Amino acid sequence: MSDEEETPEEEAKALAEVKAWLERKMIELNQEIEMIKRITSYIDELLAGASFKRADTLVLRRAEPTAQAKAVPAEKPSIRVIRSRSGAVLATLTYTKDEARFQISPDLELRRDDKPFSSFLLRKVLEAMSRDDEERVRLGELDREKMVKYEIVYDGDRVSEILVKNYRDEARLKDLINSVRWTLETVSGR
Repeated sequence: MSDEEETPEEEAKALAEVKAWLERKMIELNQEIEMIKRITSYIDELLAGASFKRADTLVLRRAEPTAQAKAVPAEKPSIRVIRSRSGAVLATLTYTKDEARFQISPDLELRRDDKPFSSFLLRKVLEAMSRDDEERVRLGELDREKMVKYEIVYDGDRVSEILVKNYRDEARLKDLINSVRWTLETVSGR
């Protein structure tokens, strides 16, 4: 037996590592496929809305051609995969200038009563942003409809999605991304 040949145990270990890597990759690719399906569905909705025109809007358009020029096209959402330091997929972020949607990886068990989620992400980040905006509304610096709003989507006790509307600027989006990443990394490390 030469020095370069692997023992059956080493070969089995190497095969197990390759299999584990392939399984992780399949999960990641399936998550990407799911996200692509959701985005395709969203685009289909936009296209359906754009292609269906009521007769009264067509008449209005003929009467006022400048009104069509003022119409703002729907913003195309951007997608970003949130990963841990080790490269594991924690969540997928779909965002526009008005809305950020974090879809938690199905492999991650984030529960509504997990301390990093309830005490940090909810209270210290999301509720704090909401309180800051309420104060700015009270002072007349911000319109009430521009206040940050958030919604947590649960699947039983498991957090499946975090939706934040009206985050308004890049600094807040960056803070949200970092806070969600830290929360999910902390939970996944247990």
